[in-house]
Parts: sequence; C-alpha cells; structure tokens
Amino acid sequence: MTTLILVRHARATPDPSFPERDWPLSEAGQAQALALAPVLAELGVDALASSPFVRAIETLRPYADATGLEIAVDEDLRERALGGWIEDLAELEEAIARMHADLDFRLEGGESGHDCNARFDAALARVAASNPGRTIAVGSHGGVLGHLLARHRTNLADRFWKRISNPHLFVFDAREELRWVDEHTLDGAPGLMPR
Repeated sequence: MTTLILVRHARATPDPSFPERDWPLSEAGQAQALALAPVLAELGVDALASSPFVRAIETLRPYADATGLEIAVDEDLRERALGGWIEDLAELEEAIARMHADLDFRLEGGESGHDCNARFDAALARVAASNPGRTIAVGSHGGVLGHLLARHRTNLADRFWKRISNPHLFVFDAREELRWVDEHTLDGAPGLMPR
C-alpha cells in the first residue's frame, strides 16, 4: 500500500519584506516540528517529499535528521500563488473564500484554482510513483490542501479551510486514485473529515 501523509507546515513567520517561499518557522513552529517527528514515526513514514518553501521543509527537517531520510523537493508542491501580499485580514479571508468558491478566480499575478490543482495533482502522482509501497510524508500548505480536500469530500463545513491547523496531517491511500482516509492534528483540534 502506498500512503501519502500530506502535512500542512508548522507555524511560520510571514514577512512581506522578503519572498514568501523564504518565510521560516516561528519559534512555536520549530517546537511543533520537533513534536511532529514522533508522530511521523508512529505512522511509519519511510520517505519524505516537500514543497520548496522553507516552512514546509523545516517542518519535516527534525524527522529527516532523526531518520537519515532525504527530503525530495518538488517545485509543484508549493502553495497556491495569491498574487501579492494582502494586509487586511478580512480582505484576505474574502479573497481566499472566493478562490475556493470559484476555481477560475485569480488575483492579479496569482494562480487560478484549476492551475493550482493540476500542478499539485501531478506532483502528488510523481511522489507516489517514485515511492511505491511506502508511507510518504509530504510537506505542504493550507491553500493547496484546501483545494484537494474539497475535491475529495463535498460535505465539508462552510469555510472549512480556516480550520486546517498548523501542522495538520491528512492521510491519503494512494494505491490507485487518491482517497482521503484519515487525519491528525497535534493540538487535539477537531478534524475536518465528516464522520
């Protein structure tokens, strides 16, 4: 059985003064990444892949260091490009809500949901094909994961994407087509999967 454990990164330190891909984990995020390592061990993770964004790689780094596993980086596992920094939180939330409701919508300089889904799906297929029979933890992001989850469960709560934790693990059976089978949060927050 090939299993993908999609890991939304630990808490980061957003800073509009440098590129989003370089935002590091916060101090709390570094502690979360350390706490994540034994969880990945319990889940039997024996391969690692990640978005090229620093916060995703740093989330998997403690486990990689403990096990000696390399982190395979795939550019197409990156976060959905919004198109720029949105300072106002209410404005940002409304833009994200619109992006989830309308996959053709894109902000200037940003990426559509359809384009994001196509490249992310292709990257996940490459990761699964390169690691048959393994359990692969994949460092990822809330935006792309929100799109993926919505395609796998039509009965998710309204604005469910606001409840994707840092970090949050989504377990997919990848034997044939991806199938969302489980999830885990480190902080005990309720999951998103309707039971």
